[in-house]
Amino acid sequence: MVLHRRMAESYHAAYARLAVKEGASYEEWVFSDDAVYWSPYFGNELIELRSHPISVSTSATMEAKAYSLSFPDWGPVEFAAWPADNGFAMKTLFEGHREDGSAMNFYSYGFVLTNEQGAITRWETHVSEGYNDFLDVAIGIHGPFRDGADAYMQALARTLRAAGVDVPTP
Repeated sequence: MVLHRRMAESYHAAYARLAVKEGASYEEWVFSDDAVYWSPYFGNELIELRSHPISVSTSATMEAKAYSLSFPDWGPVEFAAWPADNGFAMKTLFEGHREDGSAMNFYSYGFVLTNEQGAITRWETHVSEGYNDFLDVAIGIHGPFRDGADAYMQALARTLRAAGVDVPTP
């Protein structure tokens, strides 16, 4: 459970330092070769991470950069984690302020399962209803994205390009 606590804390630390938008990853996270990601917000599509054209680190950086355009201080304001023998659960309240001082926030819930070597085999996320309004402001569209994560990733890329930010290509 010590490893799982460190894994959860490295997720929080990367966002708390506002370092994800600069390319920082979750230091303690190692994915197994057969790792998958799932979220009902992205069409219930089970994403095989090894074959996905955009890495977890790159997609997290794109997301944080895009969100930070409208919410420069976007990051976690509350965090809790519950480590277990085979993974951990975490709850993060993300918040950001617009230039006029108004704040928007949403909860993100993560569930991570690991194998006996401590590598992640499954990661899933869920979000609170406030995520919809937040995304409308941050990237101009919200889900749930019934056809998978592509429309979301395209909206992130459009938002970044419109701001003159380089977008990685798979």
